[in-house]
Amino acid sequence: MGCAVTFHDRIGHDRIGEAVEPMGVEQVLALIEDGVCETVRAAFGTVPTEVELTLTADADMERLNFDHMGERGPTDVLSFPLHQWSTDGASSLLSDDDGISPPGPLLLGDVVIDLDQALRQAAEGDWSVGEELVLLAIHGTLHLLGHDHAEMTDEQRMRDLERRVLTVLHRRHRDVSWQPGSLFDRAGHAVTTGS
Repeated sequence: MGCAVTFHDRIGHDRIGEAVEPMGVEQVLALIEDGVCETVRAAFGTVPTEVELTLTADADMERLNFDHMGERGPTDVLSFPLHQWSTDGASSLLSDDDGISPPGPLLLGDVVIDLDQALRQAAEGDWSVGEELVLLAIHGTLHLLGHDHAEMTDEQRMRDLERRVLTVLHRRHRDVSWQPGSLFDRAGHAVTTGS
């Protein structure tokens, strides 16, 4: 028992398929799951965990962003952690007062990704939507684990963890035609206030 991702589709399988072509939906979902689980392993270890991940569109994300962040407009990714965390460098630690979890995998929380925003960001960066979705899933999972980018040093730690996970994914998934440098050359990646 390791890490599991439960996917929720609020936009339709066909819509996702069109967005991620030429990759297939199942291939992209497997990459996202691998990215989420590798992120958990890198930041938290091999504790059995579960993450809920929802793919949605602009209208739904605009509502969530306003309701939970007080921001108007869509954002690329929102995270809803279920636990209190502290971070020590790259490591995520459950806060002492977090309480005792029920038996079974530790449910970390929900990551919601806006497919419409991912399409725009992938086009802007000139890489695939699949790659963008993987990066957003990694970024959102780091937020579930207590990482943030409010301060420059915190953002650098987050970026370092993202790169570490992406390096593993590039090596593990050689069958994927990753855009050369697409995810590694993102030092200027714009992070919205909602993520």
